[in-house]
Amino acid sequence: MRIAPRSPAVVSVLLCSLYCAFVVLRAGDIYELIRPRAAGSQGYDGQFTAWIAVDPIGAERQIGGLCRYPTLGYVYERELHRTLGRLFDCEQPAYRYQRILGAAVARLLSLGQAPLVPYAILLTNLIALGFGTAALAELLRMTRASAWYALVYGLFGGIFFAVRASTTEPLAYGLALLALLALQRRQFGWSAAFFALAALAKEVTLITAAGAALALLLNRQGRAGLMVGLGALIPFVAWQGVLWAWLGSFGIGSGGAGATGFEVVPYNGVWRIFEFGIAPATLAFAAIPILMAVLPSLWALWRGGRDLLRGNWALYSLILFANAAIIPFTPRSTFAEPFGLARFLPALVFSLILYAAHNRLWRPLRYSAVWLLFGVLFLA
Repeated sequence: MRIAPRSPAVVSVLLCSLYCAFVVLRAGDIYELIRPRAAGSQGYDGQFTAWIAVDPIGAERQIGGLCRYPTLGYVYERELHRTLGRLFDCEQPAYRYQRILGAAVARLLSLGQAPLVPYAILLTNLIALGFGTAALAELLRMTRASAWYALVYGLFGGIFFAVRASTTEPLAYGLALLALLALQRRQFGWSAAFFALAALAKEVTLITAAGAALALLLNRQGRAGLMVGLGALIPFVAWQGVLWAWLGSFGIGSGGAGATGFEVVPYNGVWRIFEFGIAPATLAFAAIPILMAVLPSLWALWRGGRDLLRGNWALYSLILFANAAIIPFTPRSTFAEPFGLARFLPALVFSLILYAAHNRLWRPLRYSAVWLLFGVLFLA
């Protein structure tokens, strides 16, 4: 995979680097990329990656002691949490530690030096943004579509602004795209390895791995399907066992402090936005998840489901359907936070782009650029 000077990957990385430099210069502090977004808040995901990178063992005490009390807001008080128990809604260390890869890479690049950790996280995510966008561009070339549609992924808010927030999405989804590229090149061992690493960066990439493995199995490539599926899953399961033995719980679940669980009724997470009443502001706010996630997922479920019913078990049909099928059950807390929702959507974005390109559906491919408009919500 070659990255030309004039390519979607270079454009994405250059623009993101300039934006992050602007944020840091404006704040006068590199820690602006990982610190909590608002005074008194529980912080944002990037700070957990930084804590674990700085102190892989001791960060458990910091994460487990970050709680939300209904009248006090978010506080850091582990002993009080132990005393009052369920009155607090606390971060679960295992949930944060399951995304260990980003912190591990940052610790390695920073040589364990705390002042260098924010730079290491930024460098990791910029490199991941580059190779993820480059991998998607190469996959598009294989379908004989324009590689420049990869910019929809590279500049999408759930990836581009995730670099600014020091979260794990650029690394996780970049590795997932490398896995798909290796799969298309029939390098099944590499594909399994990339999917395994992606799952250790963010667990939802297992959905893409499952779709890819199922496509191989249904197309009579059983050995390759088992290699990819089990190769992605076994390291993740093993790490969950370590978390159970060490922290007393598995990491699998929905969000951290303040998060709601996955819904049972499809798209109930969207309708629950109105549970406190219907007002013009609420209607405008609900329009964001409807346009950004609900409508694209409905189209993807229709197209992918139709292919499956017709016996068309192509790779891009399977991963499109798999990544769309999780959207109806997304928690209300994710639908209610536009940036959190954007960070949940990159797999749907790249799978829809690849599906449309592969099937010569030029109108949906062009309309995918609408996702870029939501980036204005995250400028901060």
